[in-house]
Amino acid sequence: MSSRDTNKRSGGRRLDVLIVDDDPMIGLLLQGGIDAERFSVSVANSGSDAITMCEASGFDFVVVDYQMPGKSGLEVAMALRRRKIPFVMLSAYAEIRIEQQAARQGALGYLIKPVTPKQVELAICTALARAEEITSLERAAEVSGIVGVAVGLTMGALGCSRMQALDALREFCRPRNRALRHVSLEVTNLYEMQLLSGGVPSACDALRDYLNIASGSKND
Repeated sequence: MSSRDTNKRSGGRRLDVLIVDDDPMIGLLLQGGIDAERFSVSVANSGSDAITMCEASGFDFVVVDYQMPGKSGLEVAMALRRRKIPFVMLSAYAEIRIEQQAARQGALGYLIKPVTPKQVELAICTALARAEEITSLERAAEVSGIVGVAVGLTMGALGCSRMQALDALREFCRPRNRALRHVSLEVTNLYEMQLLSGGVPSACDALRDYLNIASGSKND
């Protein structure tokens, strides 16, 4: 979940939600009934329109119908997954097979029609809480092994928290297309070499210089 999403919720700003259903009446019903103080709701009546709208605007959440002519709900789900937009699937069928397909594509929930605006609001809030939990678990798993060692060394060198150290390493990796694990190994080796030759202050200085290359390259 991005900081933009977190700020929206914590600051009381409205979440941008997209309802995708080929039945215009369902879209209008949900758009008109969902709490306008908490959610800004847009509607798409086809999978193609939904994908185009998501590419043009940064929606915080999507509710997508499973069965639609043209691009199906699963095709929309794949596009949402690539863009890391959380979503729930909406269907007229209470079938385990469909629910499993939706889950495999990253759906954070599965709603059976007919649904009320209040049910959709609850599903959105529940799904977003689950998305935050999943992100936290992924980040916790990421800071294990050699990555965990590099995070600890970066915390000491930069005087920052665990998550800030992980973010600093990620920021270093992104513009270089480097794997976090490989950079973590380099960080650990660099620190160990400088530690043997110049002690902790020298090792921390070397690590800070190494990581500052990232910010310098982005500003050039």
